[in-house]
Amino acid sequence: MTFPCTSCGACCSSIDGIDFLAEYNQEGKCTKLRDNQCSIYDSRPLLCRIDDAYEALFSNYMTKEDFYRENAKACNELQMRMGIDLSYRVCIPSQI
Repeated sequence: MTFPCTSCGACCSSIDGIDFLAEYNQEGKCTKLRDNQCSIYDSRPLLCRIDDAYEALFSNYMTKEDFYRENAKACNELQMRMGIDLSYRVCIPSQI
């Protein structure tokens, strides 16, 4: 299983203060976001590749399921703050 991104664009529209993504930041929005799709998808930064970021940075600290749950929680909270439709909410099955 890979992280079930719903392509809402919320995370890509909220990158202010993330030093790792500073070169892509234009008024808090990623300069590579086009119609809620990443225009550099195949070469996007590690932080934007949830599964690769897990393996490279977080696998020694938490399970993949916990990592997905934390990402889903942050994603859904961001969507709520931005008023994004409920149909975009991320749901993580209980056993992945």
